[in-house]
Amino acid sequence: MRQFADLYAALDESTKTNDKVAAMALYFASTPPEDAAWAMSFLTGRRPKRQINSTKMATWASEAAGVPGWMFGECYDAVGDLAETMALIFPTSRAAEDEPERPLHDWVENTILQLGTMTEDEQRVAMIDAWQALDFRERFLFNKLITGAFRVGVSQELVLRALAKASGVPVATLAHRLMGTWSPTPEFFATLLGEDDGQSSASHPYPFCLAHPLESDPAALGDIKEWHAEWKWDGI
Repeated sequence: MRQFADLYAALDESTKTNDKVAAMALYFASTPPEDAAWAMSFLTGRRPKRQINSTKMATWASEAAGVPGWMFGECYDAVGDLAETMALIFPTSRAAEDEPERPLHDWVENTILQLGTMTEDEQRVAMIDAWQALDFRERFLFNKLITGAFRVGVSQELVLRALAKASGVPVATLAHRLMGTWSPTPEFFATLLGEDDGQSSASHPYPFCLAHPLESDPAALGDIKEWHAEWKWDGI
């Protein structure tokens, strides 16, 4: 979780596209597939279903931190982000600083996705235990994932560029492999970045290509008999 929290912070704080791509490429190149698969899923816009009502989360965080409801409200008004407010008011314990690194996939599969199967009391205990075990950056990210508010300033195109930089697989190939249904498993991630074995499913559609104005003489495209035209489906 710590590595992904650091990546999230770096992406959130940067406004430079190349820096964002470089940060993601470094993460994907140095992170185990079981974590990288989930990170890629979140970064490309897939979010886990919200398991807990935000009002309940705010109440539990306020109570556990010993902050009165009115003060929590004032903090929220000042910060403007619920996930960040909950992360800020909960003090980081020394235990959190000494806590062994728990990987992202473990948090997602064994905590976040399990919350929906718990009773309300069990959810409260699980959330407080998690907040106590995480430092501020990790709590912030954790809260974002729980509330379904995980957003960061990168597009799928930038994620693909980062994956291409980390793996050497062309962006177009990665885009094709991501089409259709897939799950964020280490096996899928390994296949995504693996060499082309010629067994790619022919049933996979190719992603739509955005239209761009031609910047050179049409003659530069070669013989018109070799052109291929398609309908532009995404508007005029």
